[in-house]
Amino acid sequence: MTTIDYAIIRRPRRKTASIVIRPDNRVEVLAPSRMPVSLIDAFIRQKRAWIDKKLHFNREVRADYVAKTFRAGEQFYLLGESYTLRLQQGKRAILLHGHELLVSHPTPKPATTKRQISRWYRRQAEAHFSNRALFFASTIGKQPQLIGVKAYKSRWGSCHHDGRVYLNWRLIMAPAWVVDYVLVHELCHLLHPNHSRAFWQQVYAVFPDYREAKAWLKINGLTLSL
Repeated sequence: MTTIDYAIIRRPRRKTASIVIRPDNRVEVLAPSRMPVSLIDAFIRQKRAWIDKKLHFNREVRADYVAKTFRAGEQFYLLGESYTLRLQQGKRAILLHGHELLVSHPTPKPATTKRQISRWYRRQAEAHFSNRALFFASTIGKQPQLIGVKAYKSRWGSCHHDGRVYLNWRLIMAPAWVVDYVLVHELCHLLHPNHSRAFWQQVYAVFPDYREAKAWLKINGLTLSL
């Protein structure tokens, strides 16, 4: 059996070790400051089957991230629909024209195009998330104090104890039904601030296809990026 290469990240406040498998298959162990390497090695051996399963998923199932070049002809997604990037010189503006994403700028360049599209995505996300939140909040029977967007690196949403709900703006690239799931998930935390059985029953009552949405994000989440 081959050995597993891994990095140890010491955390003073940690009391136990945990393993993180990065999308690029880097294995990291978050460990207490004084935990001996021998114990960490034993922990890795104990979790070998789980690690192999995660590594296989990343290699064989998960869709790879392909960095954007922000050049004409590239494909961009809005709520799961594909649009072809078209660039033109002119006043700063972005609009959808048929199946094209038309981006205008006085001096179109990849760097300026990236900034324009990023800002445009955030505006689209804020409007869409707020609109859908109104619908689902009335169904759930609990109104959030705020619906906002964040640039999370490793989560799709969050619900705070004071009623603020945030979603990752990158979700606006995903199909609308996937966005709905994440929104329902976070809104249900207003009633159940945990992942108890009651929480998942509430999610199911509002969004019966939540398992399919979770699976879609697990497989395709890396593609929702610029």
